[in-house]
Amino acid sequence: MTTWTTFDASGNAIRADLTAVDPTGRCAPSIKWVVVPDALAGDPVALAAGLVLAADGVTVQVSSVANYAAAWIATLTATCAGAITGGFTSSALGTPHTYPSDSTSQINLMGSVLASMLPGVPTTWTTPFWCADTNGMWSFASHTAAEIQQAGADGKTWVAACQTQLAALKTQIAAATTVAGIQAAVWTTPNP
Repeated sequence: MTTWTTFDASGNAIRADLTAVDPTGRCAPSIKWVVVPDALAGDPVALAAGLVLAADGVTVQVSSVANYAAAWIATLTATCAGAITGGFTSSALGTPHTYPSDSTSQINLMGSVLASMLPGVPTTWTTPFWCADTNGMWSFASHTAAEIQQAGADGKTWVAACQTQLAALKTQIAAATTVAGIQAAVWTTPNP
């Protein structure tokens, strides 16, 4: 199998196919397809940056450092989004617990925090919310108003830490003038 890709007028990769057959005949004749070297086929950043194997067997770059930077930022942005929705840790229950933070869980947490703050909420108010202990055992654990508010605050701190790191990496990339400079902007797990 061979990875083929095609580019738009600016040199950005717009489609890639893994096939044993040259895809040229299946598409509009105006679309130029080129082979992507195996070493780059699994690298979405290199692919998006337009690093391809030309007909003469030489790896060439058909786009600019700016396109590479944009592709690197897209990868970091996806990594940040994955970190944000991959869960966070809170000690709202007295010991560290992992809370889910996919979109639905974030909405449910906001609703629980809001409900805990409504006028007339009794002091005995509680709400169940999913979390996992340090052994990875998930439960629908009861939270007091203060506990769910703390879990919500810790979730917000986690999101802000991820977004702050992404903003700093984007600034670093904007100042870079080489691919190596761009690659120096590496995601690490934030420690809020």
